[in-house]
Amino acid sequence: MTEKEAAALDKQIDLLTPKVHKAKKEYDALVEQLVKLIEARHPERQEDVVKERLWKAYQRSGKDIDLIIDYIENGPDDDDYWN
Repeated sequence: MTEKEAAALDKQIDLLTPKVHKAKKEYDALVEQLVKLIEARHPERQEDVVKERLWKAYQRSGKDIDLIIDYIENGPDDDDYWN
């Protein structure tokens, strides 16, 4: 690559870099806004709500925690698992 070609590429890189940074900031802001909207639309999916529901279900079930975790991670799709 000649010095002239390298300089031309450097110039293009210098022109494009701030545009990419600006686009990334806009993208990040839009993603943050989308996440907030999804959380507002589906409050039942929020981590603390899921934890509380799982904890209460575990307490009511009387099942061993290892059995429950095994079912979540490896259980089949049929209903015979608990029998």
